[in-house]
Amino acid sequence: MKQEQCNYEEWLTTISNTRLIYNTISELEDTLDNHSIHSNGIKRSFTTPQRLRAAFRDLKEETALMTDDFVSLDWFMTSYKAAWTFYRNHLSRRTSPEQIAHELLVCRFHPDGPDAANKKAAAIYEHITDHDISLSIVIMLLMKALPGYDSKGGDVTDITGTYDSVLNLLAQFGSDLPFIESLPLIAKARNEESKSRIKLYAHVSNIIHTIEAYAKESKTYDMSTTIKEISIPLDLDGFWNECGGTTAGTDFWQIWKASVPGTYFAIKWHKDADNRLTGIKYCVGLTSTPDGRMTVYIIHPLFMKHKIQGKPWGDIDHVWYTTDVPDSDRPLQLPLLRIHPSAVWPGKIMLTRVEESETTDLYERWLDHCETEMQFPECDYEFRAGIHAITNDAIYVMTDVENEYFRIPKDGNNGFDKIKIDDNVGLIVMNNHKYLAFDEFLLYISTSKKSLAKYGIKRVREIS
Repeated sequence: MKQEQCNYEEWLTTISNTRLIYNTISELEDTLDNHSIHSNGIKRSFTTPQRLRAAFRDLKEETALMTDDFVSLDWFMTSYKAAWTFYRNHLSRRTSPEQIAHELLVCRFHPDGPDAANKKAAAIYEHITDHDISLSIVIMLLMKALPGYDSKGGDVTDITGTYDSVLNLLAQFGSDLPFIESLPLIAKARNEESKSRIKLYAHVSNIIHTIEAYAKESKTYDMSTTIKEISIPLDLDGFWNECGGTTAGTDFWQIWKASVPGTYFAIKWHKDADNRLTGIKYCVGLTSTPDGRMTVYIIHPLFMKHKIQGKPWGDIDHVWYTTDVPDSDRPLQLPLLRIHPSAVWPGKIMLTRVEESETTDLYERWLDHCETEMQFPECDYEFRAGIHAITNDAIYVMTDVENEYFRIPKDGNNGFDKIKIDDNVGLIVMNNHKYLAFDEFLLYISTSKKSLAKYGIKRVREIS
């Protein structure tokens, strides 16, 4: 009991003094309904082991709610103390702490591991991993985003600036990884409405683990496979609109399933006063989430163009919505709520399936008789899956020439040895340019000789 009491008192004192969960002492006092903490401290404010335990458990529950059950407070406090002890003994007097943080992330994410960093950073990283010290907490300590375990620095004054400095560092490592930009992790962290140090830790830890998962193409492939496994195939084929399924508006959606289960094409049509129909063709993916809901991921036509050209993606390129998993495989409504802020995409979309023949007939007449125009025609592309054979050493993909193949060595890129015959590997033609597509890796290679040579890819007539 004495050890338990000591831990709760110490942990609560640290939480209070470091403003770990709340940015001000008054917020902590309001939560615990004890307004003497700022003057009396923890020990005098909670005078029995039972009150200490109850206060800590309340904060543990609050932390779980704040971080969607990502952070267990007792585990964090133990990890915080261990990381601080290591930092105080080995890193607190080092110059250029941000550079050390950068080098530690190189050790974690680079395909060559610690060999890619300087020797001092590699030794620090080895100690961290050997002693099971939280890299996320060490990074936050180095970036001054988290005070010392025994700090008494007072209320937090610039939590937004703290978020920005840490997230900017992590964004450097995620910028070249295809999936990081297609997941709303960093954007979600930046737009956190109630920022705090414990929430920042949850974001940092989640981002670090995700970047690590995608840092190598082979892991990207594994995550692509996981996304396929959590896809939700629904019957969405047909017309939908945002006016309750009636003819009240002139905008409507036309949706049909793609070749991969849980993925769809969707054209949003707009009819103007001159009887012109203008459409934008999106790609849509449905996946389940750990909390039992469904994420609807909508990809703008510009997404693929930007990816193929190696340009950074922006707000317009994609968006994530959340909704309940429908009770039926053929839902009648999809109420979509946007997950993170956007200046382009609507916050809510209420899609209703059109079932009245009067409305479906009207839409079909418009498509048959109105002048139609697709926006972003330069982004339209044709994909042809083309794996012809897989041998011990190579993957053979059909070119656009009869009896000719791209011979792709399995060691030409990290993860190519995992490719299976039914994967989405093939030829993409966009705006008269051709690319070898590896969808599971989000990798698109120009079919020019120079680009193919980089991966050891050759055009051949025979399979050997």
